[in-house]
Order: sequence, then C-alpha cells, then structure tokens
Amino acid sequence: MKRSILVIDDDELLLGFIEEILTATGYQVSAYSSPVKALDHLKKDAVDLVITDVKMNELTGDEVLTTVKKEYPNIGVIMITGFGNINHAVRALHKGAFDYITKPFKAKEILFRVNRFFEADPEEESAKRKPATTTAPSIKTEKAEAISPVNASKKGENQFIGEDPQIKKLMRVLPQIAKNVAPVLIQGESGTGKEVFAHQIHVHSNRSDGPYIKINCANLPSELVESTLFGHIKGAFTGAISDRKGAFDAAEGGTLLLDEITEIDINVQAKLLRVLQENEFYRVGSQKPIKANVRILATSNRNIAESIADKQFREDLYYRLNVFPIEIPPLRQRKSDIPLLVNYFAEHYTKRYGLEQKEVSKELMDYMVAQDWRGNVRELNNKMHRGIILAQDSDEIKIEHIDNEMFSSVDENLSNEKMESEDLPLMSIEEAEMKLIRKALEKTQGNQKKAAELLGISDRTIRNKLKQYGEDG
Repeated sequence: MKRSILVIDDDELLLGFIEEILTATGYQVSAYSSPVKALDHLKKDAVDLVITDVKMNELTGDEVLTTVKKEYPNIGVIMITGFGNINHAVRALHKGAFDYITKPFKAKEILFRVNRFFEADPEEESAKRKPATTTAPSIKTEKAEAISPVNASKKGENQFIGEDPQIKKLMRVLPQIAKNVAPVLIQGESGTGKEVFAHQIHVHSNRSDGPYIKINCANLPSELVESTLFGHIKGAFTGAISDRKGAFDAAEGGTLLLDEITEIDINVQAKLLRVLQENEFYRVGSQKPIKANVRILATSNRNIAESIADKQFREDLYYRLNVFPIEIPPLRQRKSDIPLLVNYFAEHYTKRYGLEQKEVSKELMDYMVAQDWRGNVRELNNKMHRGIILAQDSDEIKIEHIDNEMFSSVDENLSNEKMESEDLPLMSIEEAEMKLIRKALEKTQGNQKKAAELLGISDRTIRNKLKQYGEDG
C-alpha cells in the first residue's frame, strides 16, 4: 500500500515540484495551494504525512501544524521554512513537527526528510510515529551506495575526477587511508570535493557495508548539535518526550562524516574528543557511557590555525583528527583537469535528461579553462548543468548556453564582489574585514546567514566580527 502525503504550499511552482518528485518516488500525493482546502481534505481522507509551508496567506504553517497535531495526532508534519529561519523551525519541532526543511532545497533533500519519516524505528512505528523533538533533523542510516541528502548519488556517480599530479597522489594514498580506522581531516575550499573524497574513503574501507552518516555541522542550530550527535534521554530538556538516538548510534559499525567540523560549538568539541580518545559517549541527560564503533571523517574549509588562535576550535581535537591530513587543491591549481570535468558533467547531464550526446565547442572549452573558478568543481558542475539544459535543442554546447543573459546579473554581482574586494585601498585587516562584511550585509538586506554565504564564511564568524568591532546589530 502506498504511503500517502498531503502537500500544502501557496507557491504553485514549488507545490508542483514537490508533488512531482514525491509521486515519481512512489508516494500517493495530494497537493493543495489552499491550506483551508487541504484541511478539508483531511476530514475525508486520511494521510500519513503532511508537508506544509510556513508562510501562506489563508493560514500559516503553524496553524496547520496546531490543527493537525490536535485533531490528527498520528499524522506526521514536516515544515518548509525560509532560509535562515532556523529558530522558527526549532520551535516547530517543540510543537510536534517531525522535521523541517529550509528553502531553497533540492529534490533529494526533501526526499531524505520524507524517507526518514517513513523509515522510523519499530518502536516509533508501533507508537504511531510520535513526533521528533529538538533532535537530529538530518540523520539517516545509509549504505555504501548512498551518502548525505545534500550530495546523494550512486556509488559509480560519486567519483573523484582528476588526472592532475596532486589528485593522482591523493588517489594513490586513498587505499591505505581507507583500510584502517584512524580519523581523517580533509581540508580545502568550498566546492573542491571534500565530501566526495570522504565518501571514497568509506567505499574503499572495510566498513563499506556499514552505514555512512553525514552531519552538516554548519547547518545545525546550536541547541541541536549535542543531541544530534549523541542522542538524548527522555526528560533531558524541554520537549524531550522520549529517548532518542543520535548520529553515533546511527553510524555504529560504519563511518560518520562531520562536515565543516570547525562550526561545532567549543563545548561539544570536548565531548567529541572524548569519543576519539575513549571510544564512548553519553546521551544528553544520561550518565551511562555507550561504546562507539564508528570511524570519524571530518572536513573544513576554514583556516584551522586561525580557528584555534581565535579559541573557536580545540587544538587537542585538531591533533586527534589530523592523523591523516588531506588537502584538496582548488580547481585553479589543477586547470589541466578542467576539460576532463567539463566532458564528464556534459555526459552526466545529457544522460540524466535523456538527451543526445552533445559536443563541447572549442570556444567554450577555452573559456572554461580560462576561468578562476572560485566556487571550484561545484561551480563548474552548476555551469555545465545550466549549459545542458539550455542547449538541449542543440548538438553543441556553446558559451551562450553557459553565460546566458538570463543569469548574467547574478553572475556579474558575484564577480563584482570579488573585484571590489581585490581593489580595496591599503588599510588594516580589521578595516578590510568590516568593509567586506558591511557590503555583504547591504547586498543581503542585513541577512547575516546569506552574507556569510556570499563571503564564504560562517554566520557565527560574522556575528563574532561584528561584536569584536562594536557593530553588532
């Protein structure tokens, strides 16, 4: 029997997108742009799960949540919330929502949330899926064929592409790194492929048949970090209505990837250090140690020496993790790999969309090799994805398919931001930092989360800098 889902969103495009991907995955979906009509639907037809946007005209998502939990307590609710509004999402979890997802999101991300709801533990299933509280909204047990919701793909597609000597050196050392249980710290700029390399370590390890769990530390609200990692017991904090396992439980016998580990709160870092030293952990609110048979992989795009100097990352944890220090080079330092990557992504996306194979024009290839790629392989991937979509009626991918006028203003803004930072007059580091932060905040109308993304730093760093220079708020 198909699982049934009710989707509510007054954005017709987003509603259709969600309905399409869930239906294609085998779920029975009812979609409504009107929350009032959606609640009328519930009076006549039972569903297993409700997915609702937060901001709607007729009713808010909070009102939908309250009604569902009051009148249909056995139905789960997943909230769709705006980017950067995590605090609201945490409050929704306290009110009984099972999970939340932040806009913008990809198909695989919402599928991850939905699948997680339907793959509840047997105890939860027998309890009619009691809602999760403020714990692990992004934990999933995954086999070697799959990775995180953000970067999910089949084993064969999740390859580390490159023939540059630096990449060949990494691939030569990969088997030796994979065949032991020592921690690995993978550093590199955003978009270089740190997660892909981490997944390859798991795939080639003796734990490849075990779970592969990824936790994006940068996206976790501070209130949820410890509970997400270690779980909690009933009554450990307000809203902890039952015992809940964490990422270390889910990764038992397998591998746990802590993506952007430098974003974890300094106090929780001490507890991570204990796991690495003693191979045991404590659930929040419990004094009973639990043995951990988990291999730890960690990534960071930050300068860890600076983080240690700023008292944001523990030096002893760094040395525990740094048994195998791996540095993934930026794409601009391995330009000989660009043609290889361009052709790989061209073939990948033509197959995905069922298109005829397309040639990459010489002008486009020269153009791609000449770029700086400050977004690294991720940026190149996105450009090629765009190019394939816009070139689907052509047998050749050209520059105009990559740099279409439709997107030029966005790309130009990013490029100008880089140029402005390069053309700063001579000034102190503090002045330069604040000038960049102010410009980013102006461009994002004061949204610190989006400004941090634009600058390639964490929103916590922006907050600390504003406080340090007396400009908070």
